[in-house]
Amino acid sequence: MLTLRYKQSKEMIIRFFSATATFLMLALTAQAQSSQPFKGYFVNDEYNVYMHINLYGEGMNIPDHDLFGPLPGYLAKKHNGFYWLITEADVKDNKKAEIQLINDYGSEDLTATLRLPNDSTLVLEQGAGSTIKVPKDGKWQKLPGKLTFKRK
Repeated sequence: MLTLRYKQSKEMIIRFFSATATFLMLALTAQAQSSQPFKGYFVNDEYNVYMHINLYGEGMNIPDHDLFGPLPGYLAKKHNGFYWLITEADVKDNKKAEIQLINDYGSEDLTATLRLPNDSTLVLEQGAGSTIKVPKDGKWQKLPGKLTFKRK
């Protein structure tokens, strides 16, 4: 009888520590996301485009565009090698950032604003300059002035 109680107590302690560890990991992940909300991978399925951004610190290398060195991020079309590169970023607060983009040919550029209405949604609002265009079926498709992305 005493051995059974000991085993049950041991199992309860293990479950308690497992649950506590899981909770701490989730809390730390949520805190990391909220302390750097303009960092991550965001997708817009309607236009088949995505943004990979890190507007903090050292930036990232753009796939097949190492010549440019580390940048704050990019906007790209899925299954295509065309990119809009983020050359400058200014995070205003946890909900708003201003960015400068240039296409990878260097022929078009624009300013834009990124807004985070919540933790999982990013809104890109095109500002002054060119309109963002991406390849589609052998032609150029203009993206709308305001485009919503979901965090993945």
